[in-house]
Amino acid sequence: MSKSGTTPSITIVTVTYNRAEFLPGAIRSVLDQDQPSFEYLIVDDGSTDKTPEVVRPYLGDSRVRYLRTSNRGQPQALNLGLQQASADVVGFLDSDDELMPHHVSRLGRELSAGGYDFLLGSFELIVSPGGPEPRVTDFYNRERKIPVREIECITGVLFGRRQVFQAVGGFRDIAFSDTDLFVRLRKAGYRWTRVQSPTYRYHFGRSKDSLAIRQTRDS
Repeated sequence: MSKSGTTPSITIVTVTYNRAEFLPGAIRSVLDQDQPSFEYLIVDDGSTDKTPEVVRPYLGDSRVRYLRTSNRGQPQALNLGLQQASADVVGFLDSDDELMPHHVSRLGRELSAGGYDFLLGSFELIVSPGGPEPRVTDFYNRERKIPVREIECITGVLFGRRQVFQAVGGFRDIAFSDTDLFVRLRKAGYRWTRVQSPTYRYHFGRSKDSLAIRQTRDS
């Protein structure tokens, strides 16, 4: 149940660790959604920077919940978000990315209208100007690199029923944990579709310690 005492239809989960510089943009992108009825759960994975101070002004909004834990890594923190979410439908937002204003309404409508268990959304890629598009290790073939825009799944475009994510074990503590979860959901036979129109802004390489950046260096 949310802070307002009502049960929201959708929970957006953000896991953050030492991203105080970028977190306000992520938070505002959630609060500016064109569908105002949701819960926003921020899981602070043991940040040592000014994250608590950054979050505090937003806690006056009854839709925002803040959980602070010891550092356990992104996959486990995401699973904590799944456990603590009040809604039956859950989406995700990395703390250095943003949702487009219609993300919640569009994906929520698609999920409900199609009777799907989960969706795979699409993202708008934002990289530093002036250089070639980065390449990352391919989940399906670790010997090759692919352009970032060809990544099949990132955490922020997974959207679906909480019990479905949990039924397959949630996020595992491995590289490419988001694509790994997507593959397990497909193999389990859950009903899904891909939403082609982007609703998510993916700032690749914005945080130099991101998992995505480390994957550009993987061989």
